[in-house]
Amino acid sequence: MNQRKHLTLIAAGAAFLSALPLINVFEEITWAVRAFLVVAAMCGAALVVRSLRAPTWAPTAAMAVAALFGLTWLYPSSREFLGIIPSPGTIKHFGSLLSTASTEMSEFATPVGDRPGFLFLATLGVAVVALIVDLFAVVLRRPALAGLPMLAIYSVPVTVTTESTNWFPFALGAVGFLWLLVTDNVDRVRRFGRRFTGDGRDVDLWEPSPLAAAGQRLGAVGVIAAVLLPLVPFAMPAGVIDSIGAGAGGGGGIGPGGKNGKQVSMFALLSGQLNRDKAFDMVKVTNVSNDPNPYYLRFNVLEELTSRGFNAKPISGGQSVGSGLPGPGWDPSVKTVTHKASIEITNELAIYFLPIYTWPTKLEKIDNSWSFDRNTAVVYSSKQTTAKKKYTVEYTRPEISPDDLRKAAPVKESDPALRGTMTAPQNTVVKEKVAELTKGKTTQYDKVKAIFEYFSQANGFVYDTSTGADTSGTGIADFLRNKRGYCAQYAAAFGWLLREAKIPSRVAFGFARGGTRKDQTMTLTNFNLHAWTEVYFPGYGWLPFDATPSQAIGGSVSTSYLPSATSDTIDPADENLRNRPNPNESTDAQAGAVTDPGNNPGNTAGTGGTTEDGTTLILLASIGAWTLAGLLLAGLLLSPALTRGRTRRNRLRAAGLAANAAPDFGAGPAPDGAPPGVMVLLADDGTARSNAHHAWDELIDTMVDYHVPTDDAETPRATVTRLVTKERLRDRAEQGVRLLSTVEEHARYARHPLTGGELRNAVDEVRSAFAARSSRKTRILAVILPPSVLRRWRAATSQRASAASQWLGRGWDSVMRAISVRRFVARRADR
Repeated sequence: MNQRKHLTLIAAGAAFLSALPLINVFEEITWAVRAFLVVAAMCGAALVVRSLRAPTWAPTAAMAVAALFGLTWLYPSSREFLGIIPSPGTIKHFGSLLSTASTEMSEFATPVGDRPGFLFLATLGVAVVALIVDLFAVVLRRPALAGLPMLAIYSVPVTVTTESTNWFPFALGAVGFLWLLVTDNVDRVRRFGRRFTGDGRDVDLWEPSPLAAAGQRLGAVGVIAAVLLPLVPFAMPAGVIDSIGAGAGGGGGIGPGGKNGKQVSMFALLSGQLNRDKAFDMVKVTNVSNDPNPYYLRFNVLEELTSRGFNAKPISGGQSVGSGLPGPGWDPSVKTVTHKASIEITNELAIYFLPIYTWPTKLEKIDNSWSFDRNTAVVYSSKQTTAKKKYTVEYTRPEISPDDLRKAAPVKESDPALRGTMTAPQNTVVKEKVAELTKGKTTQYDKVKAIFEYFSQANGFVYDTSTGADTSGTGIADFLRNKRGYCAQYAAAFGWLLREAKIPSRVAFGFARGGTRKDQTMTLTNFNLHAWTEVYFPGYGWLPFDATPSQAIGGSVSTSYLPSATSDTIDPADENLRNRPNPNESTDAQAGAVTDPGNNPGNTAGTGGTTEDGTTLILLASIGAWTLAGLLLAGLLLSPALTRGRTRRNRLRAAGLAANAAPDFGAGPAPDGAPPGVMVLLADDGTARSNAHHAWDELIDTMVDYHVPTDDAETPRATVTRLVTKERLRDRAEQGVRLLSTVEEHARYARHPLTGGELRNAVDEVRSAFAARSSRKTRILAVILPPSVLRRWRAATSQRASAASQWLGRGWDSVMRAISVRRFVARRADR
């Protein structure tokens, strides 16, 4: 096996090793198996093509084709030709997978499961890295540059993973990079019979090779960068990353120092999760005390109401859960029962608010990075998410009757704890409806109940998840008129009407009861996500009221202070009740403004749902990004042809101007060396020499493009003689090449240059002759990938790389001489 084939294997192995840190991103190793298969197919294709002594670009193209076939085989769309050959439907399927992965990036935290979108993205990424590494290491022979794409995929786990990562895969990636550098260095040294320095001095056997030293330097720099770059986020001052990502929703959030952190809209989360086409397990609850009628599992509330809807206030000043939870401030006459439940969160729910039952009194198995906010009764963290958390919550259930609430004291608007929870923006529709519903009602409870009962199915309200997430003033007015919406709109509308009646209210988010049950364990999915309203009664605190029609919610729960609830008519285990598609209704989400900017204190990589507008924007952004990437790739592939065309036009334009400037002086005697029948003119024009050189350069590049041998040591006359005798140029091609030779000779050696009357036509005739005698492959490559341009680019790249290497080498040698131990020892001996 020659060294180029050997280096192909090493490059593929190094690329795969650099991707191993992705083990920290996925739960399973399915991605690694698929990535290995694709990289192996690419490596095999490159080995086969390089065995055929194909052009330099051919192995890279073969690797790209092998990657395409491998991805088609692993991720079929059922629209392939013969089951394996990609079709337009295959490419569309790939785009769909990438769009799905882009959407799910905002919904799941690491480590993620074997989702098709993520698997395809990982396999495609590893394949691209393998292709670029082979291009740098084997084709361009610049293995140090191959460290850049390896470093890019190397840093992904540290960027997206919130937990600590395993160091061993990173060490394997570094070993792969060093392996690539050492292999290339050994190959380079073997190409020389003797080892010597840049100034010609022989290198003794015991001395390190300069090439080996350069490889070691570049390898050391690459490894140091690979180790230190992922540590940059941790070296930044606290809050830098959070401040960069702040403002995803524009509302209050929890960040370092009380500033806004990364946020997620609660309404968008709810709308996006309820409109998904598949159920995913999120929470498992085991009632240790066998609570027969637990209320909703709750994780967040929104208290601020503007004309755009309910927003979240910044949460700060909470106390650590380790110091205990303050119990509800109920009236001493309220009877309570204490219950206990064990809760387990799956990887599908990764938010920064802990799901707990209403009225919690104690949390166990939760560290002190989680805090409890007394005003909102929310448990939150700015450092870790809920993914894969297991804990126990102790909570109380009160026995409150309607008469108790009717006797509750009036609300004090001056109460600081209720600040901002009784104000509502001006809205004529809401104002008129509240006045109508509360007419004649004297107590707060009766007003709440009258407004609550208005949202029943008897009044024409229909549950519909396809109405979008708009809870603004316009959206609420439309909802009250159309009477169609989902739980978040019911909760927001109910809360808005209560505020118009000067009753404290807020919107809560969590899980309704339901899901699948096994023994004492209840599994809640994304279809069980729910929103409801909380109303404040003096002496009883914040009490939940669910205005969504109970017939539409699988797992709706009645309370002791609302005995008219009809949840008993619904099977609590029917988690899909409100998500069954109606064949007579459209399931397309209508456009609506997401009004809740949320107050998620950390990364929203958990379950940030998206509205249809958001999905459309993501899809359009994905299409735009892929279109731009396609245009850039097309421009990159066509750049040699475009460069060659531009160079040819510039040269022939000069030759054409010379031809137009040449007068016909008749059939006078031609100068010595001019071919018979060629009219030439002595000229003093200073551009004549440049025009002649342009035409001759175009001839040489044409010879290179059509694989006609060139020799820089030949004179123009010797080149013409060889073309006429060995290449057998005849007729007009022969006349053209002799004209070019004559004009070039006079431009080089004569006192006065000649202006050729037919330089441009002469070049065209010679190129036509070369094309006629060449194979189809040569003609195509001469247009698409002209060798003259590629040779010039390789030479320029080599010169720049050599200059950079020499500069680095001189700097390194200077540093080594400055800190050399031998230097100090020699000075001591001299003394």
